[in-house]
Amino acid sequence: MSALRALLVLGVALVVQAGLGRLFPGIHQYVDVLLVPVALYGVTSSQRGAMSMGCAAGLLSDTWFHAGPFGLNGFKRTLLGWMIGAVSGRLDLNQPGGRLAVGAAVALGDDLLDFGLRALFDADPRIPGPVGLLVKALSTALLVAATGSMLDTRQRVPRPGRVM
Repeated sequence: MSALRALLVLGVALVVQAGLGRLFPGIHQYVDVLLVPVALYGVTSSQRGAMSMGCAAGLLSDTWFHAGPFGLNGFKRTLLGWMIGAVSGRLDLNQPGGRLAVGAAVALGDDLLDFGLRALFDADPRIPGPVGLLVKALSTALLVAATGSMLDTRQRVPRPGRVM
């Protein structure tokens, strides 16, 4: 994927996340649209591309939406991109079921890494409730699967026409 496409995907995700926050205050704890590019680049791109997308998405998230240690989300999402890129290099995750699993894993991994890193940095650790974890994992999984199917660039095999 090209750099222009990556910037476009990040820009759209940032606008959607900001718009959702404007329409529904407090939705940021349940829906994180900036995790979608990390998951999609993890399953469709190289490990290096997934790490770059994770770093950019995390730093955008730190800049626009989170008050706290700057770079925390950048580090978390770089690590998540590296892990998803490594796993998708061995397994075919670029199909609807794989995208669902990756979306849920990225959301859960993001919250678990957040708790661990905040405790490590001696920042105020946030402990999300089980309902919040479940809703965020489900919403991210559905967003990744839907966006991945819309951006799917695989060529469909045309059905042969009738022979008369």
